[in-house]
Amino acid sequence: MQVEKNPLSADLTRIIERATKQIVLSAATLAGGRANAKLVVLSGGRQVVVKQPKGKDGTLAVEGAVIDYLKKKTKLPMPTVYYAGNDALIHDYIVADGVLTPEAEPEAATLLAELHAITADSYGFDFDTLFKERLQNNAKADRWVPFFIENRLLAAARAAIDAGKIDSVVFGKLEKLAQNLDRYLDEPEKPSLIHGDIWSSSVLCLNGHVQAFVDPAIYFADSEMEFAYSSEQSGLSGAFFRAYNEIRPFRAGYFEYRQSIYSLYPVLTALAAGDMSVLPRLEGILKRFGE
Repeated sequence: MQVEKNPLSADLTRIIERATKQIVLSAATLAGGRANAKLVVLSGGRQVVVKQPKGKDGTLAVEGAVIDYLKKKTKLPMPTVYYAGNDALIHDYIVADGVLTPEAEPEAATLLAELHAITADSYGFDFDTLFKERLQNNAKADRWVPFFIENRLLAAARAAIDAGKIDSVVFGKLEKLAQNLDRYLDEPEKPSLIHGDIWSSSVLCLNGHVQAFVDPAIYFADSEMEFAYSSEQSGLSGAFFRAYNEIRPFRAGYFEYRQSIYSLYPVLTALAAGDMSVLPRLEGILKRFGE
């Protein structure tokens, strides 16, 4: 992290000071991420993260809207958003000493179960949200299985074939699987609000307690879609799933087949982004369900 007195432009400094009602004292460059990020220290002692887009990325406003929605509408711990536009995103800096640990897993499971208790009249959301730096289609639907097939499975498959990461044969197998998913998927009792991208690194902790959930990709879904990553991929232990199951029991068949089918969405999204390491997992799922 590179510390500088104030590497921010005059315009951005004015936005920060107007939004936070404090004076910018210094800033540090934060490495990584899809946006140019600074850790900014303000005159009142508060620290905020300030993001600006790289290139023509126009998704910071979406990211800010999602964080603000969770902050105001749920009990999920989230930073306060001070400004959200496509030119900049400003929110509180979360003090943490690491990501999710076994000690904090029961707390995280409880918080997610409470989130999933929030329901709606339809699947999807009021606007498209981000998943792995891509906008995901949240057009509303009355039934979960058609929503998953069109807006998640086939949408991700189209992105992967458009990126040249799968061929027409694999795409055809995915289409065939989609036609037969009623064998494996069922309709939940109600839509549930999900975080949408849960794995151990999505949960920041301090001294064994959850501080915040990051990178939310929210929409109303089957609550079990929250755990599309397998335990090996997600870094979540059996203790996490047992704690969650005590509050919201998994429906019969989830661990046997629905989890694998739901994992096609993050797998195909990763492929579309160029991560070929997940290709064996795609092939394994198609061999089990699609042939």
